[in-house]
Amino acid sequence: MGRIFSIMSGKGGVGKSTLSAALAEFYARSGKKVALLDADVGQRCADLMFNMQDTIIYDLGDLVEKNCELQDALMPHPELPNLLLLAAPQIMSVSDVKHKAMDRIITQLAEETDILLLDAPAGIGKGLKNLLGATAEPVVVVTPDDVSIRDAERLSSLLSQNEEPHPSVVFNRVRPMWVRRGLIPPPEQLALSLDMPLMGVIPESEKIYKALLRHETALKCGDGKVVKAIEVTAARLLGADAPIPSYMPSAVLQFFARGGETST
Repeated sequence: MGRIFSIMSGKGGVGKSTLSAALAEFYARSGKKVALLDADVGQRCADLMFNMQDTIIYDLGDLVEKNCELQDALMPHPELPNLLLLAAPQIMSVSDVKHKAMDRIITQLAEETDILLLDAPAGIGKGLKNLLGATAEPVVVVTPDDVSIRDAERLSSLLSQNEEPHPSVVFNRVRPMWVRRGLIPPPEQLALSLDMPLMGVIPESEKIYKALLRHETALKCGDGKVVKAIEVTAARLLGADAPIPSYMPSAVLQFFARGGETST
């Protein structure tokens, strides 16, 4: 059975699906057999990021209702045949998807892939709870603002109550200059406050949005720092000791530049 990562967020709009698609493409380009399960029932989006919106015939809803077999619903990426997408249903309620059915589908996918990425619904509703207990490794995507951090704390509490594996965290849309100016805490400090291992820091870039408009993932955005950050995140999730750039505030950098001596 392959590795299973459940990409989660305490709230919407933090870039969870964007990161899920980019990681899936990166792993596939690295030669692994990858599946991305878009589990956000009624809010399908992964097909747009892969430019596969016109190729979807069957989706997760068809599998849940047993209208097709798994292989019928798995659609190969147009450029990467080892990257498979299981799209979310557009016309279906979250209440129509039962936990037992999701667990069965996830188990089947994990048996046939090296890496399975679950693009979980945002928040802590029933859609997310359908994914719990699937032996997945939770990865919480957070933006460095108080609202997102508070929601991540609530999500972590839910995972703990359900005896899920301890989550790791990826900070997205980080502006390095704001960190260096002390406007927001360093991601390392925020990860410590959340008590989550830091897996990656993705910098803010308008090129990501332009890539999404082209129906491409962030891996093709053309911003070298973003691409490198995705590569580092992907490697760390698999246990590699890939270094994360440190965004220290200017005052701290000056302190170390002076050899730790205070100015007089």
